Amino acid sequence: MKTTILAMLLLASCILAACTRSSPNIQLVQADSLIQKFPDSALHFLQGIQPKGLHLAADRAYYALLLTQVKDKNFIHQTEDSLIRIAVQYYDSTKNTAMQARAHYYLGCIWRNKDDHPEALKEFFKAITYSKRIFDNSLTGHIYNNIAYLYYLQRLNEQADSIYQITEKLAILEKDSILWADALSQRGMINIRKGRECYQKAEEKILHAFNISCNMNQRSMIAKTAYSLSLLYGRMNMGEKAVEFAKLNINNQDNSNALDRAYLVLGDAYYKISQYDSASIYLNKSLHSEDHYTKAGAYMRLADIAKKQGLLEKALEMERKYSSYLDSAQQKQQSAEIVTAEKNILIQRKQSEFKANLDQVYYYIAIGIVIFLTLFLALWKRHKKEVINFKRKEIEINKQTEELLQQKNEQINFLQKEIIIPMMLRFSRFMAAMIILIFPIMKVLNVDCLI
Repeated sequence: MKTTILAMLLLASCILAACTRSSPNIQLVQADSLIQKFPDSALHFLQGIQPKGLHLAADRAYYALLLTQVKDKNFIHQTEDSLIRIAVQYYDSTKNTAMQARAHYYLGCIWRNKDDHPEALKEFFKAITYSKRIFDNSLTGHIYNNIAYLYYLQRLNEQADSIYQITEKLAILEKDSILWADALSQRGMINIRKGRECYQKAEEKILHAFNISCNMNQRSMIAKTAYSLSLLYGRMNMGEKAVEFAKLNINNQDNSNALDRAYLVLGDAYYKISQYDSASIYLNKSLHSEDHYTKAGAYMRLADIAKKQGLLEKALEMERKYSSYLDSAQQKQQSAEIVTAEKNILIQRKQSEFKANLDQVYYYIAIGIVIFLTLFLALWKRHKKEVINFKRKEIEINKQTEELLQQKNEQINFLQKEIIIPMMLRFSRFMAAMIILIFPIMKVLNVDCLI
């Protein structure tokens, strides 16, 4: 009876183990598949999932990563990192390289949104390390694009341009037209910063990016490239074109956070064609921005308009606000911190590489010692065996030689007997014959001597 109960319990446990789900939650997998092409649908789908119903740590981490990712895709400004850290901690503990790359990338995006660019840079470099291990060129390209953007924001133009070039190559390799257009557009913006001598190069790059965006019918990228073209044509004193592209930017803008900059560019474009009332409307709209550079630019143009309208007190007030916001924006510059963070990251990477290389050296030395000892033991055993075989053969040869010598001696003795005895018989016969012959002669000679 006890045996039967134990058998039933064992069977039940086996069935339970077989039925236990080891694969990710099917709903989360479906949401993941929607994110790239239908981010709004993916967000709605994920919001319908109750986090409390996710009992496995793997599902909770996956959910945290997907929700952070889909909010980023829908241009929702995220500054709270508690959710994404669930994913980061879980995937770091399980050493899931592919998911580590995504988790650290979106943690970097959170730091970027919080304007803590050195911390963002650290997370992006971690993400690149993981994405390169799994040869995910698409994710690597997007990470490089963000790193370049951080350099761009800090006005580190040369560093930004060099990294945008890497992004371009990866985008072309992966046939990611949107990423390619983004990198081209940003490189055009860097050329705008360089001054009038680079405006033609800027126009070529941004127009190329604009055409790619239009062919793909990607509204967010059309808005971004139109913004860049409006800014460029405003600098080139081509006011009508600047207004045209500024309106195109606003009409295609999905990101509410970017609207304030779009209003500033349109207001600036109207200012360039001397439509001051329209310019003032859009410049005042841009003042709702939390970005101090945007506010500084708006107040600068409003001060110019006030001067042209003869409103000197208002112009002075606008100039004071312009200076105040410009100073605040410049104080927020983190160029030095970015460079320091980059150096620290490079030092840490070199130390990690050195440690990894040192571990490899120790590993190869250990393997070499093992191989050497194995070969030495094998050769020593072989040598010992050969020595034993040689001694055995030597003994056998000596034995064979002794036997052969003995045989030869016996043969010699036999031959000696065969040769000497007949010779002695012949000699004795010869001597007898000689005596017989000589005796009569001696007898005669003896007689003669007596006479």
